Amino acid sequence: MFKAIRRLFGLFALLAIIFGALKGIFEWLDRNGEDDHEIFAEEEEHSL
Repeated sequence: MFKAIRRLFGLFALLAIIFGALKGIFEWLDRNGEDDHEIFAEEEEHSL
């Protein structure tokens, strides 16, 4: 029983680490990247 609980917590910890790493990578890319890929940027400027 305790082995199953430990494996379940280990799985959740692994998933949390993976999702945290992905979030950090996307935040880093968002901070360092330019906004050339924005589709609606030009349309918003023309509508104002």
